[in-house]
Amino acid sequence: MRKLRLLIISIATICAFALAAFALVTNPGEDPGDDIIIKGGSIEIQCGKNHGNDCLAPNDGYGKYKGKNQNLHITKITIRDVKSPETVFYRGNFDKANPPQIEISYCEPGTGAGSCKPKAKQ
Repeated sequence: MRKLRLLIISIATICAFALAAFALVTNPGEDPGDDIIIKGGSIEIQCGKNHGNDCLAPNDGYGKYKGKNQNLHITKITIRDVKSPETVFYRGNFDKANPPQIEISYCEPGTGAGSCKPKAKQ
């Protein structure tokens, strides 16, 4: 009887660990609908599903656009390859007190990666 009780406890423990592992593996993570996606090329800004189609406020007259909901902040930045989204070049987490600044070069591509073609003299 004692061995049967230990066997049942052992099986129950293994099942509990298996269930916990399954829950960790199938965890969906964060809702991608909260993401605002900026794509390279011709600079395309795509609002996440949860923000609606008009997540950016109008231009402030100085070429700056801000999010409509001022309570939201950048908390994570992930840079992916457009052709292969599973390839992550950079991932960083941020808090409200220390927001990131992202600088993007938008120009006619030069000869090397990350370079711009020189502007023609006027």
